[in-house]
Amino acid sequence: MQITRPAFYKEFSCIAGACPDTCCAGWQIMIDEKSLKKYQKFKGAFRNRLHNDIDWKEHSFHQYDHRCAFLNDENLCDIYSEAGKNMLCDTCRKYPRHIEEFEGLREYSLSLSCPEAARIFLSHKEKITFVTREVPAPEETYDDFDYLLFTALMDTRDYLFAVIQDRSVPVYLRRQKLLACTHDFQLSVNKNELFQWEDIRSRHQNSGFGAKFQDKIQKWISDNTPSLCSLSVQIWKCIIPQMEVLRPGWHDFLRKTLVPLYGSCQNDEELRNAYTAFSNDYPDWEIQEEQLLLYWVYTYFCGAVYDDQIFAKIKMAVVCTFMIHELAVGTYLRNNHHFTFEEMVSICYQFSRELEHSDPNLNEMERLMDEDEIFDFKNLLRI
Repeated sequence: MQITRPAFYKEFSCIAGACPDTCCAGWQIMIDEKSLKKYQKFKGAFRNRLHNDIDWKEHSFHQYDHRCAFLNDENLCDIYSEAGKNMLCDTCRKYPRHIEEFEGLREYSLSLSCPEAARIFLSHKEKITFVTREVPAPEETYDDFDYLLFTALMDTRDYLFAVIQDRSVPVYLRRQKLLACTHDFQLSVNKNELFQWEDIRSRHQNSGFGAKFQDKIQKWISDNTPSLCSLSVQIWKCIIPQMEVLRPGWHDFLRKTLVPLYGSCQNDEELRNAYTAFSNDYPDWEIQEEQLLLYWVYTYFCGAVYDDQIFAKIKMAVVCTFMIHELAVGTYLRNNHHFTFEEMVSICYQFSRELEHSDPNLNEMERLMDEDEIFDFKNLLRI
């Protein structure tokens, strides 16, 4: 069995009561079978509360006001303090560590939804690297696992990583190359011509980011493509109403953050001026945008082996990074042209919590990327 992790993976350590938020509120915490059995057999004064605050039918902890029943006023876990850390369920013990499973491979990451994990991730200025090693483990097989497609996805992702981390070119060109390459890759899969993927990758590698590539992109972006302002607003209007809300204050946060942005920027020139001012006053964004694109691609791209939705996953990476950028610029304008690293961390983990901790939201996001015309290839090239 191969195990892959980001090189910074082991830097994480829970900061407990020092955390600006809590991972024990806003979503249902499911309990694994082994932990349920331990809770059933638990002896002592804590037993009654433990049994009363578990939903044994749903295999989850009860919640009160969207908070786990065992989360105390200091945002600490009473199971940990009263019964010991060995009594934590798998979900609580492993979070924010995330695992993607493939045949012969497990890929580990730290979820952006954790404030401390987001801080670690966003603070890295160097190019992010990954470590792969072999570990002894039982051989696992998956029904109908397309190993040829998986190999193509893995090799293509390596190329996409190189594109994302090519700091010799502006990030907008890197985004366009991601979209163009995976657009072509998706077409080959749709036509049952997977054998062409090596030629597609070679063609994009050879074309690079030069004038020929840029001229081709400009031909895609026709005069009929909506304006940047219109596209930006339509993206939010398309996505947000479709999503379940995990935290009650999420829509208020969006309204207070996006109204200063789109209310004060009435045309593309004003919006681009706001982008430029933000980038000048917060130069860390250029690298953080790179890191965020890498995060979404690393976490989700190879999952296309299970559903063939290659292009939708890259669209999602681009759109999620775009949405985080818009929230950052809106916060910057709301704060009279001030923005801090802590605010970026807060935006990222709040956004991730609403998206990544809801399977319906993730599924709906991917469906929209695949089906809604606002996420057409040409439109995403413009943003």
